[in-house]
Amino acid sequence: MYALKNCQIFTSEEILNNKILVIEANKIARILDEEDIEDLDNLFPEIQLIDLKGFNIAPALIDIQIYGGGGSLYNSKTTEETIHNTYLEIRKSGTTHFQITLSSTPLDKILESIAVAKSYLKNGGQGLAGLHLEGPFFSFPKRGAHVAEFIRKPTDEELKTIIEACVGLPTYMTIAPEEFTDTQLDLLLQSDIKIAAGHSSATYQQAKYAFNKGIKRVTHLFNAMSAFQGREPGLVGATYDSDAWASIIPDGIHVDFASVKISKKIMGKRLFIITDAVTNDVSGDYKFIHAGTHYTDTKGTLSGSALTMIQAVINCVEKVNIPLQEALRMASTYPAEVLALDHSLGHIKNGYQANMIIFDDSLNIKGLVENGCLEWF
Repeated sequence: MYALKNCQIFTSEEILNNKILVIEANKIARILDEEDIEDLDNLFPEIQLIDLKGFNIAPALIDIQIYGGGGSLYNSKTTEETIHNTYLEIRKSGTTHFQITLSSTPLDKILESIAVAKSYLKNGGQGLAGLHLEGPFFSFPKRGAHVAEFIRKPTDEELKTIIEACVGLPTYMTIAPEEFTDTQLDLLLQSDIKIAAGHSSATYQQAKYAFNKGIKRVTHLFNAMSAFQGREPGLVGATYDSDAWASIIPDGIHVDFASVKISKKIMGKRLFIITDAVTNDVSGDYKFIHAGTHYTDTKGTLSGSALTMIQAVINCVEKVNIPLQEALRMASTYPAEVLALDHSLGHIKNGYQANMIIFDDSLNIKGLVENGCLEWF
């Protein structure tokens, strides 16, 4: 048990000053006024009091879509080590939870990725919020950098196999809903898998139909989807005209910052940040090459980003003029809601996991509280 003092606390709801944050085991035990420091000694004799030197503290960041780290893509090296290396890389920039993401691939690789993710969690692996199956049931013209030969239409048998394999593993799947029959959509929506629309050529009407059936998430708004046009609003327009959440990649390359600004005005709390980050790895079917500010495949097609979550927050503040507190919510509170983890993550309040970033006024990460453990960077 210890307590943090001399810091500005952003709880996700409000900014608190002159407070003491008490951490017990891996949880936030209570928030006290600094003037109650004598009560702190009475409540918790010999508790360690740590001075945060005037730094800021906020809920740790959550990345719903990242493909690997440390030079290993999950598609290429489907191992617990890849998941762990990804975790080690992203925690340096304030992200404590993430979904390792698998791009479109054959069924045997999907089943392998599920088994490895389950094993990682069973063995006490840190940081993994779940598995994101991005594909393979996409609209072929909207496949983006996904390997063409792996894009396919769903079958009832393959869907049932995936659903059964995912039991016990938090799983998120991006699909093109127009490629599915009603029965197939129902199979997914009645499972525990969280479904998102993306890599889709859906018309406005097709997308609205999918939303009305129960799809409430959209993957990387604007990228690899039917665009908003005057006579056909497409998936982008349907997303605006819905109650669905949507992720967005605020790097100024995948999406122009003006498009982020417009979308935020329309969608408000339904818009959240992902990195969509990949890593330098040409060892497997997916070969991504660092191009300075982003990654491409070997044909030069724009693929994943080179973002970190904290840089995405900075971009939202400096390039889109989103207030810092809201940008932090887009990277922590809202992703926690999307993953149904908002009962324990994305807020600083009594009983929540003690997962927090410590940063200065220039948004440089200075430290991390993770599962109650404080580490300075």
